[in-house]
Amino acid sequence: MKILDRYIIRNFLGTFLFATLLLLSISIVIDLSQRLHRLEAHHGSVKEALIYYYPVWALWLGNTFMPIGVFISIIFFTSRLANNTEIVAIAAGGISLRRLVRPYLMAAFLIFSVSFLLNHFILPVTNVVKNDFQYRYLISVEHKFNYERDRKVNAYLGDGEYVFIDNFSKSQQRGTGFVYQKFNGKKLFYIISAEQIRWDKLEKMYHVYNYKEHYIEKSKDIFKTGEELKVKIPLTPQELLPEEYAAETMDTLQLGKFIESERKKGILGINLLLNEYYQRTSLPFSTFILTLLAFSLSSEKRRGGIGANLALGIVLAFVYIFFMEVSKNFSTKVYMSSFLAVWLPNIIFGILSCFFYLRRSRY
Repeated sequence: MKILDRYIIRNFLGTFLFATLLLLSISIVIDLSQRLHRLEAHHGSVKEALIYYYPVWALWLGNTFMPIGVFISIIFFTSRLANNTEIVAIAAGGISLRRLVRPYLMAAFLIFSVSFLLNHFILPVTNVVKNDFQYRYLISVEHKFNYERDRKVNAYLGDGEYVFIDNFSKSQQRGTGFVYQKFNGKKLFYIISAEQIRWDKLEKMYHVYNYKEHYIEKSKDIFKTGEELKVKIPLTPQELLPEEYAAETMDTLQLGKFIESERKKGILGINLLLNEYYQRTSLPFSTFILTLLAFSLSSEKRRGGIGANLALGIVLAFVYIFFMEVSKNFSTKVYMSSFLAVWLPNIIFGILSCFFYLRRSRY
């Protein structure tokens, strides 16, 4: 039986790797051809893109569509076995369906382990390189303008502390219209306002200019003014105005801490971060569900052969992707919890997998 196990695992993984590499190669060619004008407009080169950007982009893309690649690869390989009546011969030899599915799950566990490590620890590092290159060379002029434009800051720092900035430029790390407030319960007792604010990288502090300090006490109010003052705010410019894809550049431990800090600040878009946090485990886990579903659908000979099974597999794969994106969108709009939204496709497809597997095991 070990010979059969090795045969199935080798063909399963071989088909999966071949299909993945083929799709990634095609995707790179298409993406590069569409973004070539932006690359040239921002004074980048194709050589730099192929060395520094597309290897990490391919790693991210391959991991994102890994469950779908697994699903279609199993359908293709197993349909070929069924079409050649090899599965019938295996069953005639006394090997049960439960025993036959074991090497599929062993290979799925290997893919799950690789994807789990990628999602939690490796991709957050490589995404820094990917996003940096993308923002420098590959985004549109409009997107670049929106990213670099001055934005308003409203941040809760915890312990009754608030920061407000009318206009802050993350690229220049300076802004205008700064206000810092501190409350004791519901009572305001300290305010700093300033015309300008600047972040000092070396000192890791903010400098405010033309400032006014206001101490509110029971007996009297105290006012102070000055030209420059150093202010300690426990948030860097990147934390005051997180990047659009900031969550995907943090490992899971960092992301968990960041979510807690954002929750304390009362950020409304917290579900977007939670989606990323939960998906790092749900996406690899879907490998097992889709492996069982693909095996159950393709392990019996059908009219139409491999083509019919592949068509069914592609339709189900796109239904899974569509369902996953819709549920995450519902979570982003706070129609449902992030945990349920991220795991709901796996729950529903898991039920389908069990149904088709039990149905298949009766024959």
